[in-house]
Amino acid sequence: WLVTLRAFPVFTMGGSQGHQQDEMDLEFGLQDDVFPWFHIIQWSTEDAQSNSVFRWDLSRIQSAADKLTLDKESYLLHCPEPLPGSVGFSLEDDKAFGEWAAALLEWSPSLRQVRYRLVPALLKEEVFWSRYFAGLRSTIRAEVFRDEDEGSNGSEEAVPHVDPDGL
Repeated sequence: WLVTLRAFPVFTMGGSQGHQQDEMDLEFGLQDDVFPWFHIIQWSTEDAQSNSVFRWDLSRIQSAADKLTLDKESYLLHCPEPLPGSVGFSLEDDKAFGEWAAALLEWSPSLRQVRYRLVPALLKEEVFWSRYFAGLRSTIRAEVFRDEDEGSNGSEEAVPHVDPDGL
C-alpha cells in the first residue's frame, strides 16, 4: 500500500522552490491522501505489545468502519460505550479527535446521516463521537490483529523467512 504524503517538504535543486513549497504546506495544512486513517490506525494500535508486527489493509479497515454507521441501529449496536476516561477524549482544538471527526464526516455519507439522526435528539455531540471512536478503535484492532489471532491461516501466501546471515 503506497501513501503519498503531501505534508512533507519537497526538496529541489537550488532550495528556493522547495522552501516555497514547504511554506505553502505549512500555511494550508495539507494532509496525506488518506487522512485521518493512518493517524487513527496508529492511535488504535498504540498499546499493542512491543514485539507485535502487523500489516493492515486500508480498504478492508474502511469497509469494516463503514459498517458501524450503515444506519442508526448499526451505530447503537456497534458503538454502545464511550471511550474510557484514560483516553482523554475531547473534541477541543488541543486534541486530534475533532479534526478526525470532521474528516470522517467528509469521508462517510452514512456517518453524516446517522449523526444527523442522533445528535442532539438522543445523544450529545461529545457522547456520539466518544462512542463512535470507541467502536472504530475496536473495529480497527479486530482488523489489524485478525491475522495474528488466526495464526498463519490468513488469505495471503506465507512469505518464507530468509536468514541474511545464512547465505
